[in-house]
Amino acid sequence: MGVCDFSQPVYATVKPGGCSLAKSAGDGYTIQLTWDPAFVSIEDYVLGYNIYYSTIREDVFTEGVKQVSIDGYTWCDILELTPGDVYYFAVKATQYNSSWFNLALLPDGFPNLKVYPEGILLSDIDESDLIIPISDIEQFPAYGVIQIGTELVRYTSKDIPSSSLIASERGFFGSNIRIHNTDGYDGVETRDPIIRFWSGLEDDNDRVQQEGVSFHFPNYAFTNADGYSIKSDIVTTNLGASDTNSADFPRYDYVGWHRTDPKRLLNGECVGSYYGGEQWCADGYLGVSRQTRGVSIADLAARREEVFLDTWGESVVLVRRLWSGIRCSCVSQTIEHPEHRCPKCFGTSFETGYEQFFNSRSSDGRIKVRFGPTQEDHKLDTGGLENEFIPDCWTIVYPAIRDRDFIIRFDENGNEEFRYEILNVTRNVLMNGQSGAQRFNAQRVRKTDPIYMWRAIRDTSTMPTTVTTSIGLLCGANGAFIPHTHNIVINEGIVTLAQVNQTTSVSEGHNHTVYNGVVQDSIGHTHTIVLV
Repeated sequence: MGVCDFSQPVYATVKPGGCSLAKSAGDGYTIQLTWDPAFVSIEDYVLGYNIYYSTIREDVFTEGVKQVSIDGYTWCDILELTPGDVYYFAVKATQYNSSWFNLALLPDGFPNLKVYPEGILLSDIDESDLIIPISDIEQFPAYGVIQIGTELVRYTSKDIPSSSLIASERGFFGSNIRIHNTDGYDGVETRDPIIRFWSGLEDDNDRVQQEGVSFHFPNYAFTNADGYSIKSDIVTTNLGASDTNSADFPRYDYVGWHRTDPKRLLNGECVGSYYGGEQWCADGYLGVSRQTRGVSIADLAARREEVFLDTWGESVVLVRRLWSGIRCSCVSQTIEHPEHRCPKCFGTSFETGYEQFFNSRSSDGRIKVRFGPTQEDHKLDTGGLENEFIPDCWTIVYPAIRDRDFIIRFDENGNEEFRYEILNVTRNVLMNGQSGAQRFNAQRVRKTDPIYMWRAIRDTSTMPTTVTTSIGLLCGANGAFIPHTHNIVINEGIVTLAQVNQTTSVSEGHNHTVYNGVVQDSIGHTHTIVLV
């Protein structure tokens, strides 16, 4: 064989050659590779594909061939990778004469793949030695070609008891014959001491593909460590205790000295009254039916603020952003931030993105917010005219408002005006750690923003009803299924399921969109609405 026989595989003129796609299989451990098909350049030669990969771009080729695909396959799965790591992949077509070696005799690698065996010299050899003592002799096929430093050695048999390959030709394919010491020295310089099975006549493409090892449905990893299922909110303060403590403060009763609704008073329907308050005690300790004045300071502040908002505030729908749950599939290890216009998470990174709040103190399910006088401005931006409207708002202590929630404001006719993203929440503390009123800025959101696609129920009046979904099975860790249900709050105006267009409550870190009464699929399962 002469140097003129060093020819490479060829590709079709429309194909650049090499690895064309590296895609995560979504199980956290597997990458799927696809490459362009090649053709032998010499008749009767056999084709194979050498697969390279590394977590370091510059080391893809220097780390050597990791797996080998036998001719006929143009795809494979690379397994046992590290979840969350980013890998770089390359594929080089290789050709060889079947009399030199047979790829089918190599040790098995990943499914449909082989691996080139490796070993080290057990003792030094000189230029004339035909017996090559090598470690891991059982991994090498019965015949083949090995590479020691820069020299190729063709062997035709192996002696397992002595752990030696029996060479038939030193300096194969015109390579230089040299001495070889166990430390890699070949008489000229010290080289890598690893002896490798020869990878054949490779093409020279240097095409590299990048991909991260990530989890996709249905292989969500239910651990906090990997970040795909977040059971607790680590971004915002948990204000559940505040809501629980303040949700049931007594309503302003409009009896006794203040007799009537202040709105009627302001309309001139009632005069000669003032705000104060009294109530009857029936606990038996201060005397049954004994009239008392004064209530809890926190309750008194909250009820007076509620009266003010009932008169001057606006009814808005509060929609709370999800800060925990199951990560949306638009989030991957190679893309830190979610897709802004994702129709599944609406840019929040969690499935369905938001959960609507239904106010138990109001039959319509809305909360009251006071919008301060606000200057409206239209600024010329790169995308054209941009509306700037950032009102200063406040509301009572319940419910707790958080940054990145949004509210839906309505006009005088009850039509949706704009949606506003909540910014810069400031909470007033009265005394003894008790929460008071909440102030916040609200940014008007342009109507092309994805949150306008989020379905909210505008009004639950006059008697909101809670219905339950059927039991669904969520795929959990290790293939276990988690049974769960969701609640749906509807109003008495709903007469058929087809009128229900909203979202369910959050359960097991996710919720579902309901469209025309049909609970939509979310992370691989769905439910039906159960009517009692």
